[in-house]
Formats: sequence, C-alpha cells, structure tokens
Amino acid sequence: MNKKYIPPHDPTEAEIQHAAYLLWIDEGRPEGRDLAHWLVAKELMAHHHGRTLEPTRGPHAARPPARGRVKKAAA
Repeated sequence: MNKKYIPPHDPTEAEIQHAAYLLWIDEGRPEGRDLAHWLVAKELMAHHHGRTLEPTRGPHAARPPARGRVKKAAA
C-alpha cells in the first residue's frame, strides 16, 4: 500500500474562534473572558492537531507500560 503522509496543519483562526465560542457557551456566556477562551481554545486545537503530543519514536518516546505479574493485595 502506498500511503502518502500528510503532516497535521496548524489550527486555522476560524477553528480557534469556533472552539473559543463553544467554550464561551459552555461557561454560560460570561463577559470579559474572551482572551482566556481564545488562549484555551488555541491550546486545545494545538493538541487536537497533534502539535504537543509525546513523540512515538526516538529517544524521547513514551514507553509502554511494563508487562509482568500483577501483585495481589494482601487479604
């Protein structure tokens, strides 16, 4: 199979704006929190677009949980 890798794009201003709007609605439409909603939305969208996730390969990759016997609690 020949699949072409398409890197994730940065979130657009419209995507961030929509996410900030949804946060504003969820918080009951408070006044004066527009910048806070924008910054939270931008961070959420960055995670959604894979910009701050842990690497899956290389020396800094997260290790899978160790496999082994599970100790039973003493009765």
